[in-house]
Amino acid sequence: MMQKHDRSYSFGKKGRRLFVQEWGEPGLPVVLLVHGFPGCADHGNLMSSSSYWKSFRLIAMDRPGYGKSDVQTDLTPMAFAEQIRTLLDKKEIQQFSILSVSGGAPYSMALAYLMKERVLRMTSVAGVAPMTLRNFSYMNSRQKKTWAMRNFVPERVLRFGMNMVWKSSLEKFEQLVFTEMETFNEHDRRVFADPVVGPFLTETMRQALRQGPCGILHDMRVYSKSWGFPINEIQCPVTLWHGSDDDVVHPRFASDMRDRLPKARLNLISNEGHYSLPMNCRDAILGDLLGLEL
Repeated sequence: MMQKHDRSYSFGKKGRRLFVQEWGEPGLPVVLLVHGFPGCADHGNLMSSSSYWKSFRLIAMDRPGYGKSDVQTDLTPMAFAEQIRTLLDKKEIQQFSILSVSGGAPYSMALAYLMKERVLRMTSVAGVAPMTLRNFSYMNSRQKKTWAMRNFVPERVLRFGMNMVWKSSLEKFEQLVFTEMETFNEHDRRVFADPVVGPFLTETMRQALRQGPCGILHDMRVYSKSWGFPINEIQCPVTLWHGSDDDVVHPRFASDMRDRLPKARLNLISNEGHYSLPMNCRDAILGDLLGLEL
């Protein structure tokens, strides 16, 4: 049974407000969840069925442009990290761990770089890596087309086209985002076929895109450029989890991140996909992040 948040609020000045959700008692160790692409803070609900659920305090936020957080057209991973540092300072949280999923990697890595010793450890699940010529070759055909569109189509034209699709129908836009769902591997298809998890993921998509495609457009720009900070200067321990059968973010991306990070360890899990990995290995991932064993 998934559990809704215990507390929710908006943080920051008008135009830069972040919508934040929290689960768990204030005195527990803090885990900061950085959602994927596209996504929102509601993904924190998926953690509530873990055996470790009562062992930590979870804080998640909608990234700018997603869910209920304000659109910030000038946002960078480092600017996002600065906002989160302000939030944590306000809440008097000195140390915390980071749980990053998929497309949340640039933002979580920026946070680890900025916050240094305040980050106890970080876990990146099915995470992306900076774009390089080698990594480009491991992208699927749809991802390559998206990269080309983001880099060669003028910003105004791209925004106009995406907004036209959005205004025509949210269902059509969901089809655009999940256009290759039918080609997912068997592991990921089982996740979306689950009578509880499947509808929940669809609903979180609707919540994430309630403001339109602005969050997606921004993330596309971030993924196609340099992340803007030296990844090799991140000093906290990092565990990279990746499914061997992930056909959304190729396992090569995880190997690349392992080679870039000075204190990284890669867990490549056989017979898991992009969406099945965080569901089927949830306890192992959280236990490792928290330094706990059942």
